[in-house]
Amino acid sequence: MTKEEFKEARKKLKLTQTGLGEELGVSNRTIQGYEYGHQKIPKTIAIILRQKSEAVNPVQLGKDIEMNVEKLKTLTLQQMAHFCLKHKEQFLAIPEMKILIDFERKDAEAKLMEQHIILRNTRNKGE
Repeated sequence: MTKEEFKEARKKLKLTQTGLGEELGVSNRTIQGYEYGHQKIPKTIAIILRQKSEAVNPVQLGKDIEMNVEKLKTLTLQQMAHFCLKHKEQFLAIPEMKILIDFERKDAEAKLMEQHIILRNTRNKGE
């Protein structure tokens, strides 16, 4: 990672040098050293910073995705679903969507577990 990439990643995360230093467990002087090219950026720091900055998406940065419905008389659920799938990453970054999806996933896991227990008990009674 170059010093320019390092600085760009920090800015993408909307962190100050001090803030990034706190996130990475190093001093802001170390961050300055990386950005000015006075210190070599360790591979582990580069990997962590890349992962953090790549995880940031437009919704987290306040750039909402809008669906233009001016020319539509009605908006169907199918059209909405298609739009959401087209913008999947932004859609999944919405906190309420994450909560809903996690809830549905846990509910489905609970139902599977319940079916497994019933099936196992049925088999045990038959033996």
